[in-house]
Amino acid sequence: MSRLRTLIITSCTGKKLHNPTNQLTIEDFKDTERLRERTQSLLEFSCPSGQMYTGLQHLRLMEGVDILRSRFGREVVDVKIISAAYGLIPEDKVIVPYTVTFNSMKNDEISSWANFIGIHKDFQEAVIGYDLVFVLLGDKYIRALNLPIETNPKQTFIFLASNKSRNLVVLGDANFELLTFSNADASRFGCALVGLKGQLLKLIATEIRQEPNLLSEIYNNPKILENLLNNQPQQLELPLGISVATAKKSNIKNKKPKRAIADLDEFLNLPRAVNTHLTMKYFIPEWDDKVDIGYNFLLDESSLNRNAYRDDVYAHEIYSQPNYDGILVSKVVVDKIKNKRADIEKLGGIRNFVRFPGEIMGDCGAFGYIKLEAPPYNTVEILDYYEKLKFDYGVSIDHLIVGPFAEPGVREKRYDLTLQNAEEFISKHQKIGYTFTPIGVAQGWDPETYADAVKKLVEMGYDYIAIGGVARTPTIEILEILKEVYQHLTPKTRLHLFGVGRIDALPYFRHLGVTSFDSASPLRKAWFDAVENYHTLSGKAYAAVRIPFVDKQSPRIKHLLLEGYERETLRQLEQEALKAIREYDKGNISLDESLEKLLAYDELLELPRDGKVTPTAKARRLRQHTQLYRELLEVKPWQECECKICKDYGVETAIFRGNDRNRRRGFHNTYVFFQRFQEFLNTENHLENDNFDRTGESI
Repeated sequence: MSRLRTLIITSCTGKKLHNPTNQLTIEDFKDTERLRERTQSLLEFSCPSGQMYTGLQHLRLMEGVDILRSRFGREVVDVKIISAAYGLIPEDKVIVPYTVTFNSMKNDEISSWANFIGIHKDFQEAVIGYDLVFVLLGDKYIRALNLPIETNPKQTFIFLASNKSRNLVVLGDANFELLTFSNADASRFGCALVGLKGQLLKLIATEIRQEPNLLSEIYNNPKILENLLNNQPQQLELPLGISVATAKKSNIKNKKPKRAIADLDEFLNLPRAVNTHLTMKYFIPEWDDKVDIGYNFLLDESSLNRNAYRDDVYAHEIYSQPNYDGILVSKVVVDKIKNKRADIEKLGGIRNFVRFPGEIMGDCGAFGYIKLEAPPYNTVEILDYYEKLKFDYGVSIDHLIVGPFAEPGVREKRYDLTLQNAEEFISKHQKIGYTFTPIGVAQGWDPETYADAVKKLVEMGYDYIAIGGVARTPTIEILEILKEVYQHLTPKTRLHLFGVGRIDALPYFRHLGVTSFDSASPLRKAWFDAVENYHTLSGKAYAAVRIPFVDKQSPRIKHLLLEGYERETLRQLEQEALKAIREYDKGNISLDESLEKLLAYDELLELPRDGKVTPTAKARRLRQHTQLYRELLEVKPWQECECKICKDYGVETAIFRGNDRNRRRGFHNTYVFFQRFQEFLNTENHLENDNFDRTGESI
């Protein structure tokens, strides 16, 4: 029974693809005519709901859905989303941005509004005909379902939820399993709590891809999921910038890298690529990552009369030398912000806009339009865009071949379209005489199709080629692709890897002809990772100390206030925690004294949202945070770091608190990654000089 009809129910997310200032509000949805008029005013920001939500849970969940669809077929797996504005909607329903969420409502408000938009009735009807239903919802969205509903004894329901949802999940005749998770589990699975349910769905999908019969086993006995998840390693992949040594936290994690190393050695036994004399470069994607240079950390105040564009600075404006060789700017990112392109042109080009002296590469941002039948751009438009904005490099228009879009019949169309675009791109580039360097993109679905694409691009006249669609591909599979591709490279061919910056794999990538790559992972891990926020040159990473703002009304603080905690009490704990870590940094108090103050605040933040926790769970969470923070405080890595961020801001860099600390820590991580990258290049150059004579032949 491998083709079980499967439905996945998830929730909307606050983070959306578009964020205009005039988003729909709850009042708009109360009046049909008003909703129609307001929707018309937002049509430029409309898109299918599956693309609109960009929160971490949704992104991870959709990765899992893509895995299941690639294995069983798109028609077998459906996704429906509980929107606090539109109700229960399919992933292909076109919507516009809105600000409505159940998370800000009280229980009676949730019940009333959910009834108004028909969620209970729609959920009842939606599950009819499905064998297996996964429900990934927070407690307030589960409350909106108003369970129970009528079910079929032959159906199986699996709820991935928080501890607070236990009393809300009640079903009729169906077989069901409720799996609840907390912050401790988030750390265990290497994902922020906000994205954990999506991460777990992806993990389950990955296991099913390897053992297709597992889906039927889950349907028949959903309780096996608990054992399956408990037997998982603590991290699914080796993080960027973290050496293999840090993977020795469990026996499971320790075994996999050893096997991988043995497998990878075969690639180094191949002859070196003919282009390895070319310099290898690191590009960082541009996402408006800036900070207030005059931010007052002691008072937590922004600069007086601050203008974000004029006054905020990029990482390369802080350090004496940039911590990347170039910047990658995607057109979908430029188009996302109103007037951004106009501002770039007004300033005389992309270099002046990002205030960067190095090389700047432009691409279309294929992940932004992955679900469209064809890219939303034409070749002449993109050529003119690169030229007018004065990019150094411009990438041809490609279409991703991943997940459900790698199925027969779909993949061939995208493959041919990508190559046709590349041919038109370089032909018109040469004919008209554009000044930027053209880059042709190779897409594929196996090593042979990638190699054939690269061969064709070289024949077209490209001397700079990019491999796309491999950002989430295991290293061993990327190397198999490169093994086929590198046979078609010439001594002057430069080869870029999109979205792949795995520092431990660089020797293999370099050996097989990769001359550049891009990745924002070191930067993003500063605030997206559950435990590895502060990176060091040794490869060791530490958790930043969580001291959230009391006065900025985060969901956690709002919850504590609703639970009866006085704001002044929370503020006092917050300030005592800040003082404690600063005094410890100066040597004025002991580690244990500092840790006591930090955990007094942190312990409240770790409580489930209903304010109830078993002594065992509470002890486990407290023990974990005690260990993580003690590990950080014992070493004081910010005192040893030579980067300007740590020299200027010290311990503030290790505090998880707001953009101006978190993004600075990301800048520090990028510095660490670039230093390790440069060390690799220097080591490689020494080895090359030792092992090769002037003809380039092995000695």
